[in-house]
Amino acid sequence: MRKNGLKKLLAGLSAACLAAAAMPAVSYAAETADTAAKEVVGDSNCDGSVDMSDVVLIMQAMANPNKFGLGGTDEHAITEQGWKNADCNGKADGVSTDDALAIQLYLLGKGEISNGKTDEQPPAVEATKIHLKNTTITVEGENATVEGTTVTITHSGEFYIDGTLDDGQINVNIADETADAETVKIFLNGVNITGKSAPAILVTNAENTSINIVDGTENTITDGETAYAGDFAKAAVIEAKDDITIKGGEKGDGVLNITANVQDAISCNNDIKVNGGIINITTNNSETKTDGIKAKKSVTIKDGTLDIDAAGDGIKSTKDAISFAGGITKIKAGNDAVQAETTIDISDGKLVAGGDRGLTAVTGINITGGTVIATATDNQVDEKLIKAETQPVILLNCIADPTNEKDGTWKKANNLEWTVMRPEMNVNTDKTDFQKKYKYILISTYSITAGTTNFTNTNVNKWITHTNSEESLFAVSNGINVFNNVNPAGAADNVNVPPSETNA
Repeated sequence: MRKNGLKKLLAGLSAACLAAAAMPAVSYAAETADTAAKEVVGDSNCDGSVDMSDVVLIMQAMANPNKFGLGGTDEHAITEQGWKNADCNGKADGVSTDDALAIQLYLLGKGEISNGKTDEQPPAVEATKIHLKNTTITVEGENATVEGTTVTITHSGEFYIDGTLDDGQINVNIADETADAETVKIFLNGVNITGKSAPAILVTNAENTSINIVDGTENTITDGETAYAGDFAKAAVIEAKDDITIKGGEKGDGVLNITANVQDAISCNNDIKVNGGIINITTNNSETKTDGIKAKKSVTIKDGTLDIDAAGDGIKSTKDAISFAGGITKIKAGNDAVQAETTIDISDGKLVAGGDRGLTAVTGINITGGTVIATATDNQVDEKLIKAETQPVILLNCIADPTNEKDGTWKKANNLEWTVMRPEMNVNTDKTDFQKKYKYILISTYSITAGTTNFTNTNVNKWITHTNSEESLFAVSNGINVFNNVNPAGAADNVNVPPSETNA
């Protein structure tokens, strides 16, 4: 019988969810300066008692939040104090229909109501401080052990690191990442770490690790002059087996310099995110073409300033997508500037990339916002993969530079400037910032919209031309716009190119 009664109660509560929006508002004791609402667990309407009217108001707030929820339009919408009181199922997990059920059980004498909070507060955990002293390491705090010139972080928490390590390692190794799934937060507070025989920073095991660049500091991470051997033969200077995020401070002016003389710079078996700071990455091994940032899964750039000069690929994902959602990213690459196994998704920020190939993806290149300037020496991006509906994508396929007998590429000094076509922008022109020599150019930017524009080579101060130097006017529309036989040097002095309405 008891089970049947509870089933009926639950069924009634479900029905109340459907009907609550249509019910008339339940009155409550209005808060005034003289009679302010008090904290009474379960008293959602702040009338000083707990009854079915509190159940009804919770259900109304759940079913029609615009009218009865916090800030709702109805004069009897739940108040901030009422919302706090309504969280009463003993779990302190926010207001839900579970709280309405808890009140009904309480009124039937079948349960208790509680806010789930206790007077006991968890002890404040101070950050652990790790001091690097060339050939030794000292630790102030917990959850970090030292063996020689390796410090191992064994638990989640905050770890501030400063000083110089001639040849050593910061190793994150959580014994049980299921039991300890919180983030390991490493704060680089003015460090210079060289990992000569193994990664300077190694994430062996952790659910999440963040590398935070402290504001106002400059930090350097590097390898030696000899390749890693054994288990670390293919490891990067910063190597992560699990997710890793690089962040800046509140000001975002902290600097992280990563120089990979022999190895890749950053490598991760899962996902890599860049959320802030100033990050400069250089890889120097032209023999093995080492990469800047490489993830097996995804790479996401959300904020910060990222400058990559890579002998191999600039940013690479071997199994998933690469996303640019903010910040400023500049890439100069010996191979592909950006290479994704699935899609390259660009929604915001600025990406300026140059490589043998600029943007390389397997299933799609989706451009929905931001600024993209990608150049290539070997071949143009596959236009069949590009999806761009909100702004133009301009592909310029250039003729060979007649002054360059070696490979016909154009020097990066031949930058382009164009007339801004959006009237709300307070500039007359916008321009590129090429990272290396080129034959092929992709430009997509907010400043160019559907219409006509001209491009000027700022190196020689001439309008560039297309269609065998017959046209200096570029008519563009949203989507893909391809221009062939583009001459970045512009028409010869003795060739008359009619002025367009844009430059007349």
